[in-house]
Amino acid sequence: MEEYKRNNINILLEKTPSTPRYALNLFFKLSKKEKYYGVNSLLARLLLQGTKKYSAAQLALEFENECIDISTKAKQDYIKLSLVFLNEDFKKALELTKELILNSTFDDFEKEVYKIKGEIISDLDNPKLKLTDAFIKNLYKNHPYSSCHTKILDDIDKITKKDIIDAHDEILKSQKAVVLVGDFDNKDEILDCIQNEFQFMQNGSSENQIEDIFRADLEKDELVWLTKDDASQAQIIQGWIVDSFNSSMCAKIAVMNNILGSSGLSSRLFVNLRDKQGLAYTVRSQYETMLHSAVFSMYIGTAPKNIKKSLEGFELELKKMANEEISKKELKGAKENISGRLKYFTQNNSQIASMEGYNYIMGLGLEYNKLFLDDVSNVTSEDVNKVAKMLLEMPKLITIIAPDEYKISLDE
Repeated sequence: MEEYKRNNINILLEKTPSTPRYALNLFFKLSKKEKYYGVNSLLARLLLQGTKKYSAAQLALEFENECIDISTKAKQDYIKLSLVFLNEDFKKALELTKELILNSTFDDFEKEVYKIKGEIISDLDNPKLKLTDAFIKNLYKNHPYSSCHTKILDDIDKITKKDIIDAHDEILKSQKAVVLVGDFDNKDEILDCIQNEFQFMQNGSSENQIEDIFRADLEKDELVWLTKDDASQAQIIQGWIVDSFNSSMCAKIAVMNNILGSSGLSSRLFVNLRDKQGLAYTVRSQYETMLHSAVFSMYIGTAPKNIKKSLEGFELELKKMANEEISKKELKGAKENISGRLKYFTQNNSQIASMEGYNYIMGLGLEYNKLFLDDVSNVTSEDVNKVAKMLLEMPKLITIIAPDEYKISLDE
């Protein structure tokens, strides 16, 4: 991947020979809290719902006729527009993308609000999604990262079309990047086309100041109980706010996570809680990194009578990881698994554009993947011990959904 700057437009290019389709990603970095939860999600959806030149139906037909796959995504730290198209349709794809970004009318605002509300209500009928929603809501509380389903549902009727227009204006002032991956012959022609068509992707002289709202802390242990009396399965998430990818701890947490619960059938949680004790229907750990913080969590689906035993199992596995030497075999397997997954998720043009663009817009640089794997390769047993000890000493949030008759408290 190579970086180019044309008229203050940050452009990333990677040539992948013998691939018939380009992947084009536009990244818009978010640096301010939404006026209302859900504004950015609604904006991302509305970008595909009609412009001054095309109605939503006409847009869909244009993309279908040109065989262009297009999607938008709003995440905690960015909004992304992604396209995949045949190499010969490059100029048409740029033309349509420019139309979307500059001339979206947002006329389907009320229709999209109605659709989002229906989708959220439907999603929250799923106990696992409801659990995750409550976990994030309580872990981050009033933080921008707490933009979960229930908060969006609370706020969405307050959002006006003007709020969407204002949010759109804001992302056009934000830090931006254009990423193109494919088999192109003339790099200068590609760069000229992007520069000419994408003037709206110009960056200012300095990055917008990040609002002082992104510090996240959990001050003490907390337990959130969600009653579902007809549930045959209890679902539990236990988690912590930890360091993210811009910390020297990242690789160490990643290795510990892999050994503990993210490597599937071979992970300790799976072997010890599911196979040996029969506690779990599903069990895993997860390390989710974002720009300003990260979350490490453990999840289990179990019989309600096993809630306390499952939490004790989490504690026991962390203590073993904190106090016992990690075998060379486990360390080697975790490092190979992390490296293999990274390669697996950068196999095609779309995946490369997404990952490299994300690394770039987050300020990690184009060599981040290599540097991260170098850090992973240097993680020791003592490093993993220290991470586990750190978690045992830090405040944690436990979120449980289960019948009320099995309710527990932190004092038990």
